[in-house]
Amino acid sequence: MGFGEAVRWWEEWQMRLLVLSSLILQYFLYITAVLRKHCTAPLFKSITWLAYLLSDAIAIYALATLFNRHKKQEWLLSPDGRTAGLELLWVPILLLHLGGQDNITAYSIEDNELWRRHFLTAASQVSARNMIYNYCAIITVGIYVFRKSWSGRDKRLLEAAILLFIPGILKCLEKPWALKRACISSMAISLGSRKDEDSEEYTTGSTEPNINSLEDYVKAASEYVNMADDKKQVPDDHQVKDVPDNLFVDLPYPYSVRLKNIKYIISKTGYKAHLRVQSSLSRMFSRLYTKYKVCGSLIRALLVVLTFVAIRLFHMSHRDAYDVADVKVTYALLCCTAALECISVITMVCFRSMSKAPWPDQVAQCNLIGYLARDMKQRRFRRLVSLLGWDRYLDRFWCMATCRSPSSPGITKLIHGHINLQWKERIKEVTSYRKFNESRGQWTVFEVVKCGDKQKIESSLRRPFDESVILWHLATEFCFFDRVDTGREETYHCRGISNYMVYLLLMNPEMLMPGARRRIFWVAYDQLRGLLKEEPADEGTELTEKIKIPLRGREDITRKIIQKVKKSTNGDLVREAWELAQDLMDLENNDQGAKTWKVIHGVWVEMICFSASRCRGFLHAKSLGKGGEYLSYVWLLREYMGMETLAQRMQRPDLEFTEAGDLGATAPKSTPIVTVTVNK
Repeated sequence: MGFGEAVRWWEEWQMRLLVLSSLILQYFLYITAVLRKHCTAPLFKSITWLAYLLSDAIAIYALATLFNRHKKQEWLLSPDGRTAGLELLWVPILLLHLGGQDNITAYSIEDNELWRRHFLTAASQVSARNMIYNYCAIITVGIYVFRKSWSGRDKRLLEAAILLFIPGILKCLEKPWALKRACISSMAISLGSRKDEDSEEYTTGSTEPNINSLEDYVKAASEYVNMADDKKQVPDDHQVKDVPDNLFVDLPYPYSVRLKNIKYIISKTGYKAHLRVQSSLSRMFSRLYTKYKVCGSLIRALLVVLTFVAIRLFHMSHRDAYDVADVKVTYALLCCTAALECISVITMVCFRSMSKAPWPDQVAQCNLIGYLARDMKQRRFRRLVSLLGWDRYLDRFWCMATCRSPSSPGITKLIHGHINLQWKERIKEVTSYRKFNESRGQWTVFEVVKCGDKQKIESSLRRPFDESVILWHLATEFCFFDRVDTGREETYHCRGISNYMVYLLLMNPEMLMPGARRRIFWVAYDQLRGLLKEEPADEGTELTEKIKIPLRGREDITRKIIQKVKKSTNGDLVREAWELAQDLMDLENNDQGAKTWKVIHGVWVEMICFSASRCRGFLHAKSLGKGGEYLSYVWLLREYMGMETLAQRMQRPDLEFTEAGDLGATAPKSTPIVTVTVNK
């Protein structure tokens, strides 16, 4: 085939290939949209993102090609002029494709705020309002092509096209409207204007007094938690807010609603609380990234009926007057579009009827010493990847080793039990309530550790938060591998939290804490590598040749590091972590490490709660589009259990006037270090 023949073939088959490609992408998007709640692999995400962008680009390009062809009246050049008529049906189908699939209106949170146009569409970001204008322009182009394509000879074909145009235009406009109402700014305006209505809705019929102050709220919550079980009145499921949209725009619920949430979640076991949070996150994902309650049911039902009617009308039309290839393509478009819409309706009904919507609950893991072990085994490969600039993608593959199935509910159970215990025994008034919310391990240290050992361990918590995470992560590993592994499930969950916090530091530091420094991970990494080097060695000797013992995995390397750090006198992070581990292991030598792991457990639970409380709702909403973070579970659980929200913490005053007119300070809230006093 010569170049001229290839050009003629492309001109003849261009529109057919474009519309078929658009149809295939719609099926692919439907499948990936269903799977993206469960599959969080980076490669899968990249393919889904590319398909999401291409689906709009190809549909728009096909409409533009039709517009240009009919503007120049190129169809008259084709044999018998038989191509243009069937394009009458292709235009509304392309509008349907442009409307997208119900379960993937947005790929990321930025798609709701600013519609991202990939370079394939040759356009830049536009606002949600301008996006609606763009879609109206596209619809206008479609109507223009529709008018030019109609020759007036086949009324059956015209009737079929009109029937498809009605749902096509509605679905095309439905997508930008869904994106506009799901953007964070629109949600904040909408929820802020009807906040009082929500309060009345969820307190209707309640026998509780109206609570307007934090003091009354803490007192009422503490009294309820300590009340006898037979006297507690547990709210029903429908009385509890299940779509926490207020929290994702940093708008706290009224105290009456929060008290009702506490009563509900405290009465549940840790596993049931985990399922409740899981269901809420799944519903919030639908609120942000799908066509959530946007006239979907009516349009779907109308589209299914009209599509089958259009197929019947096309079958009754003068099909023999058109090109055979175009007839086959039209049949494929109509039948496959009808089948896809039927499947979408069935899927939507099935998911809405499910009492517990599925949502992934994996806990990502990154162990610093394990990372070093893998890096040493793949040193040359790692160096090549770094030269290509792909090291960050490699880190995601290496770090995304997840805990086994029971880990996520197990960690949620630990956090649920810890907060529940503090409500029962320690939180009685506003002061203790705020101190517990400010604690990132000090509460446990002051409660469990004796006075003589308290200062050594507590000093590690006075470091910047990212440094404290690395110190306690290494100390937890040293305690586990040296001599105090109790073999209990709680020990396993503590290490799971430890590895997850390091994962956040390396891969998502903005969620761990504002201002968290990823380089702290690499500082500790370099210090660990330095410990494994022999003193006398040639410059060209490989690192694996400088180690006396064969390093088969993380356990060998950890024990080798412990041997080296015992002899080290350097004042670096690794040495400080070993000293912290020694202090923890020396707490009590006759209880098989139970007290040691009680402290480690309490500190890690408070650390992850502290991190979750400092993360904005926008970041949690953003993470949902990428598969979700377990930190969102912790954040939502502590909100349901009545802990202080980020908005409340930022708005409460730091200074107050004394009677003498001087400025007096309350607790130092500008820093994360607090002094906790526990009455034994």
